[in-house]
Amino acid sequence: MIKSYKTRLGDSSFPILVLSYSLLMMHYVFSRAFRDSLLGSRLSVSDLPALTVLGTLLAITISLVCSLFLRSDARIHVVRIFYAVNAIAEIIIGLNFQNYPWMLKAYYIEVSASTAIGLSLIWVLIGDWTSHCNHGDTNKVPSVLISGTAAGMFAGFGLVYLPSAIDLRASLLMLAVMDIATSILLLFHRDGSCMFVVKHKAGEQNADRKHWSSAIARMLVIFTIVGASTSTLLDLVFRVRVAEHYNSQAARIHFMGSMQGLLCLGALLSQLVVRRIVAGKWARRCLTLYPGIVATAALGALIAPVFSVFEYLRIGEYSLRNSAQRCGTEMIYATLPDKLRVEIRPLIDVVGERLGDMSAAGILQLLLAANSGLNVRSTLLAVAGLAVCLWFCSHWLLVRVDRMKSLEQGDGDKQLPLQKLAREGAVLA
Repeated sequence: MIKSYKTRLGDSSFPILVLSYSLLMMHYVFSRAFRDSLLGSRLSVSDLPALTVLGTLLAITISLVCSLFLRSDARIHVVRIFYAVNAIAEIIIGLNFQNYPWMLKAYYIEVSASTAIGLSLIWVLIGDWTSHCNHGDTNKVPSVLISGTAAGMFAGFGLVYLPSAIDLRASLLMLAVMDIATSILLLFHRDGSCMFVVKHKAGEQNADRKHWSSAIARMLVIFTIVGASTSTLLDLVFRVRVAEHYNSQAARIHFMGSMQGLLCLGALLSQLVVRRIVAGKWARRCLTLYPGIVATAALGALIAPVFSVFEYLRIGEYSLRNSAQRCGTEMIYATLPDKLRVEIRPLIDVVGERLGDMSAAGILQLLLAANSGLNVRSTLLAVAGLAVCLWFCSHWLLVRVDRMKSLEQGDGDKQLPLQKLAREGAVLA
């Protein structure tokens, strides 16, 4: 149905959401850098696949529970409680890990699950504000991106070099403070600052469009799983290479912090380029750009699989995934009916991504077992193979979308403009 919106002039919800997202990006970058620094010193590299699978299972469980409550009007309370509970878990681990060494593994699992879900939850609130308070216009999303990216770069290039950064207890307490601050900030977030009035009721879709919409939704699940597997496998292998390359935890956390900052910077530059591309004829090719470049780069890295090559490969993959691929994915979602998109998106984004993580962990375990250690060339071939599969999935989606558009008739489902959603996708990290 079509709605008109009224927004209070004094609404402060958006600045609160921007500040909350910035804090969460600092939390995301610092916690992941510290987590990865534990590999090779406090945690064995051989434990990485199992820890990834357990983190994936925990993330899926929590996301399914959260999704039940996110459909209600009380979603803001669920988000606040999640950040508060996460802070409590970090405090408990920080105060007791010396007496219970297994808590280090629990911390690794907790970070893997909580950071991804935490960012997803704040984007749910940002999406609500965009739809209810900004007429569905995504022109404010770049402001969120710039703020979050700057905060992430500050954490990557600044916080990890603090003297307390290599101390697990001090680091966990610092992370808990960020979560508590986010939860407190969201106490001032008001869901009721915008109102809508129904003007027109949507008509029914035709049967052919329903059929193609369902087919595209099913392929989106496969596309998301394969895409996550490709990215996560490269990420896991990169973590193993870092653990092998640096001997001390201090050196690893400094490197991983700087690396996270470079990932944020690369993503920002790539997003600025992609935002210009989506306005032209190359917009629909954003979906196939990511897997094509990753497959080519992975095969090219076989020539000289040294550590520095993995650095550039990881930065390039992360930048393209959070710009070109996100842009193309948003274009696909824009073709789906509004009701279907709202129903399937949380499940595909969270559960699909986590299943991809689990698949990548399984592939890594097979590679480690088959070669009695990490074989770099075999891993690069696996990454290239997954990227090729992703390219075929992307091409299939584009062909089916074109088919559905040819059958499209005037239906009343309110769709967000294609180019507008593409721009939104191009700035979501």
